[in-house]
Amino acid sequence: MSNTSQKKTNDGKGDRFKRLAEPRVTNVLKTLRILGNLSNTSNYQYSNEEVIKIFEVIREQLDLVEKKFDAGVQKEKKEFKWRN
Repeated sequence: MSNTSQKKTNDGKGDRFKRLAEPRVTNVLKTLRILGNLSNTSNYQYSNEEVIKIFEVIREQLDLVEKKFDAGVQKEKKEFKWRN
């Protein structure tokens, strides 16, 4: 592959990254704002332990995603479920 065609491929990947990252980051931010609505004690009741658990799970997943950019860590799907 010539340097010119390799550069075009890399530019295409960079453009695709930017095109996909923007709406995905926007969706994450929107979802976090919506999560923040749960803090309204006029509508919801929750314990400090429940809030801590929510943010522990979010931080764990955020750390995993960030590491993927550094080390190419494999995908790990995690869901949030209340445990009784």
